[in-house]
Amino acid sequence: MYAEEDGSIIDGIHNAKEHALYTKSILDLGEMDVNSIADFGFGKGILLREFVKVFKPKQILAIDPSKEAFDNLSKQKWLKKVKHKILQTTIENFPQSRNSKPFDLGICNSIFQYISDKDVSSSFVKLSKLCKYIYFSVPTKVDYDYMKKELNFIDPYANSRTKEFYLKTLKPYFTLVSYNLLESKVHMKDSGFTYEFFRF
Repeated sequence: MYAEEDGSIIDGIHNAKEHALYTKSILDLGEMDVNSIADFGFGKGILLREFVKVFKPKQILAIDPSKEAFDNLSKQKWLKKVKHKILQTTIENFPQSRNSKPFDLGICNSIFQYISDKDVSSSFVKLSKLCKYIYFSVPTKVDYDYMKKELNFIDPYANSRTKEFYLKTLKPYFTLVSYNLLESKVHMKDSGFTYEFFRF
């Protein structure tokens, strides 16, 4: 189910290119330049690879707690074409410098279900300081109920939480400006999406 391969049925993997193109089109409409990308939990690096192809950033940060993921991404040839840093760590343990320049775009795809209840809010705080925008997705309780019933799949490591929980927890730090796209309230005081209907 969660095999992170090009043929996986998981959203954001088998259709990674479409996710990247969608994000690019939304940020282009808001006239937002993306010269740096950070991926918080890159897995096989499929989504990151497609975002890099589409955005062509000058700088990349990629973190993941898995040594296997770290080793695999480090060997991928496409990554050598851009300035990059790969770290084996988690969002919770990622060292943050006060004076560091924020990344234009972060990717946080299917990661927050593995963050403990006590660390969810602080992780949103950290991401809001690290990035101007975050392409964010997380399975909710409805998703897990569906997977259990229809696919007979249970993820024993995941925290099953409601959509309302995530929206309430992220709201002090981010504005939802479009499907899966969060805008940092720390960095984006003058938003290109200020008057759009879908903001909350």
